[in-house]
Amino acid sequence: MKKQLLIAAVAATMTSVAFADISISGSANVKMNAAELSTGGTTEGSSMNMDIDFAAKNGGTAVYAHLDIDNAGTVSNGQVVVDKLWMTTSIGSVNVKAGDFSSCVGSVEGIQACTTNDNKIGLSTNVGDFKVGYTKSMNDSSAADSITLSGTVAGLSVKIKDSEDTYTNFSVKGDLAVGTGTGFYAEMMNRDAADSDATLLAAHTVVNGVTLKAADYSADATSVTNALNTGDIRPLGTSLIGDYHTAAATSMATIKDATLFGANMDVAGNNVNIVVGEYDNATVNGLDFADIVVSRKLASGATLDVSYGTFDDTASTDTTNYGAQLSVKFYSY
Repeated sequence: MKKQLLIAAVAATMTSVAFADISISGSANVKMNAAELSTGGTTEGSSMNMDIDFAAKNGGTAVYAHLDIDNAGTVSNGQVVVDKLWMTTSIGSVNVKAGDFSSCVGSVEGIQACTTNDNKIGLSTNVGDFKVGYTKSMNDSSAADSITLSGTVAGLSVKIKDSEDTYTNFSVKGDLAVGTGTGFYAEMMNRDAADSDATLLAAHTVVNGVTLKAADYSADATSVTNALNTGDIRPLGTSLIGDYHTAAATSMATIKDATLFGANMDVAGNNVNIVVGEYDNATVNGLDFADIVVSRKLASGATLDVSYGTFDDTASTDTTNYGAQLSVKFYSY
């Protein structure tokens, strides 16, 4: 009898564990980079990073945490930060998201980078074929309040986001019935501040197994008035703005206009991504850049990226960048 009770107790415990849905996933990388200046001199650097995502679910409620570990082995720069922590649930037909979570302005991280804001709440629900969302800071600051409308129109994904007294952003992306693998992305940022609007157009298609890409970025002005233009023209797959593997400007805010062309292809087990283009800053037009990244999945489960890029800093000076990254992703359920 006692043995039967013990078995029943263990079975009940195992059942409760089975209902618990807990997962861990993440990624880690080591980056190495070097830059040669046309005026002379070389700079070198390296960094280590690990991101760990925790998810715990019970029915229709979930809690998520993102742990960011940067250069943890160094005394001066090492950081271990829980930079995102939020809960999702629903009340009737209204979805609730509360805590410290990341949100994007456009449909992709194009004109403006996705950012994490502390202590906010988001409410969303479906109205017909559209999703309507409202996000508010729980610190009683209306400056971070935003309303988002997203959905599908004629097969295209459409998103409109309005932040009170700050901006209205329109973005649309989708596939086109032209050729093979043809698609596009368009974004328009209309800010309330004068001379701070920006637009981004990008398109891609596949020809003989090679993905061809093009993008055009234009801002009203550089410097302070468009300092929030923190994106990286991500639709091309290799960013104009970046760290280890790019011909990089200091910030998107320094660029007034940019035209980019790219190609992505598989060659002998490697993925090759090439981007070339021209950009204007506040004072000089027609500055050039080029970037190539070669990626290969290794038998060990890691991925190796090797890159080379050149970037005109001014009309008479340029920087040549070299980089390598060894990365791995992991999952545990």
